[in-house]
Amino acid sequence: MEEEDEIEYQPISVKELLMNMKNYAWLMVNLAYSSIIYNDETLAAEVLELEKVVDRLDILLNMQAALATRSADDAEKMVSIFRLATATNKISDAAADIAFIVFSKIKVPRDVILSLFESEETITRAIVDKKYDGSRLGNFIRRKNYVIDVIAVRRGKNIFLEPDENFIIRYNDALLLKGNVESIKDFMNSIGLDYSISKKTASDKYREIINDLIQLKNTSLVMVDIAYTAMLTKSEELAERIKEFENYVDVMLEEFSKKIISSEKLSIDEKYGAMRLAIASEEISDAALLMVQPLLAGLEPHPIIVDVVGETFERISVIEMDKEDDGKTLSELGYSKRGIIVLAVRRNDDWIVMPPYSSFVVKDGDVLIVKYISESESIIDELEREEDREEIIEDIQEEEWEEEEED
Repeated sequence: MEEEDEIEYQPISVKELLMNMKNYAWLMVNLAYSSIIYNDETLAAEVLELEKVVDRLDILLNMQAALATRSADDAEKMVSIFRLATATNKISDAAADIAFIVFSKIKVPRDVILSLFESEETITRAIVDKKYDGSRLGNFIRRKNYVIDVIAVRRGKNIFLEPDENFIIRYNDALLLKGNVESIKDFMNSIGLDYSISKKTASDKYREIINDLIQLKNTSLVMVDIAYTAMLTKSEELAERIKEFENYVDVMLEEFSKKIISSEKLSIDEKYGAMRLAIASEEISDAALLMVQPLLAGLEPHPIIVDVVGETFERISVIEMDKEDDGKTLSELGYSKRGIIVLAVRRNDDWIVMPPYSSFVVKDGDVLIVKYISESESIIDELEREEDREEIIEDIQEEEWEEEEED
């Protein structure tokens, strides 16, 4: 039995530990799906190594948070920290379960895997041509006004996670890219690589499985985003939505399991692989519910969480609509092409979760809750100054918490 390294207390702030956990878990989910898309054991191994790192950070965070608790009020707010850490660890465990599929030699059908990414965002791999050898990553990627996230660079057996813009790329480096489908396609074409999403219809054998897995995966990942939004805004209403979503995912998994078990078209290996993916999605949805349970119990989230959500690789913030935006659809705003995804809209006292891009029309005064990667921070600053964003968030928090106390 492999011995675990002993863990000793280290004076690292709760904020730093929580940010690192969130960053690693986010990387793990993306790397895990990439590993099964490309059947890449090196990527899968990286996910399993990162799982150990997150476990270690979780223990250190519990030590540090315990030392920082000096009163009953501190203890109440610290509950949200503990739950967020536990939920983040649970997401990392689910990512490891996905990556383990590569080592299990269970071949999930490729059209099933690729179909999981036929959405607004996609993951792909680009191999660096000789003519770009020695280029700075920032110059290589920022060819147009599109934002693409380089999740990792694979160089032989080495993996470089979230390389910065000064990273020097080499001939034959494999870049794992995540971004808006249109942005990815434009970038790939600009470096002479063909990129297209297969539109062929999946065989009857896999069609129903694909639809169910897509729904499970997308719902669980959206739940995590909305859970972060709930904590950022202190919204019990959004937390209640997460509770409803989690029940929905449980029912979906139960129905999916019955279909898989009773299917006569699938092999045992195919059934096993599909079930692992489905269960991992359900675990991610459970993690989202864990995040918001303190809110559902009437406990105010710790102020640190606002910083964590706004300073990690993948961030959440706000943009307020003005008269120039009034009457435009989300598509016409053009945010998705710039790496910005609208998670929810707060209109007066109402929340609209995951509004449709093509038909939802914004109004003057609407507050858009948006998700973006750190590379898009300058774009967000152009749309809304940081000081204004902080004030908008504080106003929403006060309104939400006042409504909570009145209820």
